[in-house]
Amino acid sequence: MVGLDNLVCESRTMTATLVLPVLNEIEGLKAIVPRLPVVDQIIVLDGGSTDGSLEWCLHQGLDIYVQRQRGLRLGLIEVWPKVRGDVMVTFAPDGNDDPARITPLLNLMRMCPDVDMAIVSRYLDGGRSEDDTPLTRAANWLLTRMINERFGGAYTDALPLFRAYRRELPDQLGILKERSPRWERMIGRWISWEPMLSIRAAKAGCVVREIAGKEYARIGHGRPGWLLPESRISHVKCGVAFLYLIAEESRGHESFHAGPP
Repeated sequence: MVGLDNLVCESRTMTATLVLPVLNEIEGLKAIVPRLPVVDQIIVLDGGSTDGSLEWCLHQGLDIYVQRQRGLRLGLIEVWPKVRGDVMVTFAPDGNDDPARITPLLNLMRMCPDVDMAIVSRYLDGGRSEDDTPLTRAANWLLTRMINERFGGAYTDALPLFRAYRRELPDQLGILKERSPRWERMIGRWISWEPMLSIRAAKAGCVVREIAGKEYARIGHGRPGWLLPESRISHVKCGVAFLYLIAEESRGHESFHAGPP
């Protein structure tokens, strides 16, 4: 992370693609999509919805890509060639992410061409999470600290989906490579590519900025409990996958080039 005063800040022409991962999010889509800002391209990445989400998105005239393989990481790898924008934004349309933060995120990327990636942080001053429990907050803090200490990052929040980055960055950092079926089943299925982006961006010395953002409870998924929020995913399996990824990246000797496009 670098301070804003160390960045080259000047307005530039930049197109943006918003990628919306969806899996049975009909309630969230109806509430959030009308609040999205105008961007150059929106792609709905559908993971196999059966609740009418796909049909609703089609009725709204949204571009849809139905992924072939299971897991958000592989879905993002599949949809990446269809992204036309100079900057790619990943955003959860389930009420968790705040659509009002998309424009400030893109403005940062437009005004500061040296920035490779910008993250909406729940833990930066001014941010907060309504979806956190004491356990998930502690886990997020621990995993972010491990990434900072092992890979030279300076994140306050290294894990969230809600972020913007140069379209070329996943390719430059080797994120687009599919792993063995066993790795994808045991590790890749439980975490998306954002933690690896954070780790490898730190390794490569990328310029990363954070802006504060508020994370809200997911629409239609219940309220968070004291220990773990109500969710379709296994937080225990996700935690184990995160730890494995950090250990694996600690052993890696890859050399990444993340220069300007």
